[in-house]
Amino acid sequence: MITLRLVILGLLIRVVNAGFCTTSFDCQVTCTITQTYYYSCGFLWAGSCAAYRLAYTQCPGTCYKDECCSGYTGASCDIPLCDGSTTCPNGGTCISPDECSCPTGFSPPACADTNECAGSSHGCEHECRNTDGSYTCTCREGYVRNPDLKTCTEDCGLPGNITDGTVSLTSTLLGGIATYTCNQHYDMASGDEVRQCQSDFSWSGQEPSCKLANHCESSPCLNGATCISLIGSFRCECKNGWDGEICDNDIEPPMVTGCHEDIHVNATEQTIEYSWTEPQFSDSRGSALDIVSNYPTPVFTFPWGDFSVQYVATKITNGLRTECSFKIKVRPTPCEPLNVPINGARLCNGWQTDYGRFCMIMCQQNFTIGPSFSYSMWYVCGASGNWIAASPVPDCQVPVDSENEGLFYHPEYAGYVFTPSCQDQVTKSTLQNLYIEYLNGTSGFTSFCTTYGNECVKENVDVQC
Repeated sequence: MITLRLVILGLLIRVVNAGFCTTSFDCQVTCTITQTYYYSCGFLWAGSCAAYRLAYTQCPGTCYKDECCSGYTGASCDIPLCDGSTTCPNGGTCISPDECSCPTGFSPPACADTNECAGSSHGCEHECRNTDGSYTCTCREGYVRNPDLKTCTEDCGLPGNITDGTVSLTSTLLGGIATYTCNQHYDMASGDEVRQCQSDFSWSGQEPSCKLANHCESSPCLNGATCISLIGSFRCECKNGWDGEICDNDIEPPMVTGCHEDIHVNATEQTIEYSWTEPQFSDSRGSALDIVSNYPTPVFTFPWGDFSVQYVATKITNGLRTECSFKIKVRPTPCEPLNVPINGARLCNGWQTDYGRFCMIMCQQNFTIGPSFSYSMWYVCGASGNWIAASPVPDCQVPVDSENEGLFYHPEYAGYVFTPSCQDQVTKSTLQNLYIEYLNGTSGFTSFCTTYGNECVKENVDVQC
């Protein structure tokens, strides 16, 4: 009976505590403020008068509202949160008749779900989605959630496979690398071998393609050429004498052996019969050759001069030509070098010397040649290879004290004497001028100057002393 009375008393206490309880909270309220302002008044507006008015503004204040009293819930706030063995909602535990202990994510007193997304403490980079007792961070389209489950990273997605090749990935996320490899016997024909995930959700570069690379298996190159496999094609490196895409074009001209250098022939007569060995032409591929020459036979009677001999071989199959040309130079037989007179000078032509030498002597002042010799004597090297008159030239070894004594020995002495030395440029120039004068004035020799007029000048006179 006593126990029943206690239960009834407890229920009465609960009923008393049930219902709405007034709680206060901070809010903005309307405040009245008295404002003072002044205006002129009095005699002739000489004084100031004060007036007052009321103004209204918002001020911090305390507001009140009705909520369920502690430990109660429901529309009429008459349902206790927990009552003895009654279980608290959402996994809460009743720790007193009017109080639940709530798990994380739920708020007392009724263990209602806490909206973690309402504030900014959730830490989600993009979007926050509230769940019962917790929350989930989600990413916008094109992003994936990082292992921290809060931040997001750009995701380019799979770059796609390629035909006849493979792709390996470090990641599909921003900065990830895609590396492409072509299968055996295939080469990368276009695109990029390495691509990277970019911030615009795309892969850098261009997707590559693989093409069959081993094009040399069928041995397409001919005539011993080397085949080099390329991307989607091949290239032939031809041996010498071949050309074309597959080295099937014969570009080898005829070969020649025994082609002479220029030939020098000395003739003791004005003509000489000379024979030579003809060059030999051949073709490594056995093609027929057409050989022509400006001399029908390898023997001919040549006068003095230069003569060009030419042989040309033409390969019938490709029209390529090989030429052998050389000169046969026929000259008079040269003479032994002519001596230089003691105390004198030897003057000779310095042009066209291989066709002849025309020399004369002069003596230094106070010397002359012996009386059996003559200054007007020309020493000529003819075709026979011998000097006319006979060499050597006489020395100027006869001393004379005066020009008259020199004239005693040789009436022409005055025109063939020089002073002081032929090494002196003025003296040398005088001797050169005298040589040209005497050569043009000697019968039979003038043609040597008229034939080679551009060369018959004093600068080309050879003076030795």
